[in-house]
Amino acid sequence: MIKENTNNSDEYIIIELSDTIDLHCFHPKDIKGILDEFLDNALTKRYKKVEIIHGKGKSVNKLIVHNYLKQHSRINNFFDKPGNWGTTVVILKNGE
Repeated sequence: MIKENTNNSDEYIIIELSDTIDLHCFHPKDIKGILDEFLDNALTKRYKKVEIIHGKGKSVNKLIVHNYLKQHSRINNFFDKPGNWGTTVVILKNGE
């Protein structure tokens, strides 16, 4: 479960985890921390593949996501979702 603090207040949004995360509601400076928790949970649940929706726009979030994934030791591969370059498909190294 990921909690996002909105507007530096005491309010949090609780996000239930699945094999997909949509980063549209997160500030770029928070993405690495969000991905840490998302991928840790995905690996714990032994997912083989997850999808990260970062959007198309100016590709700022996509660049952050791809740079993060390049450095992650438990990532086997990642690529743009066919027909949707606003989503990255990540193949995880579960149990390898």
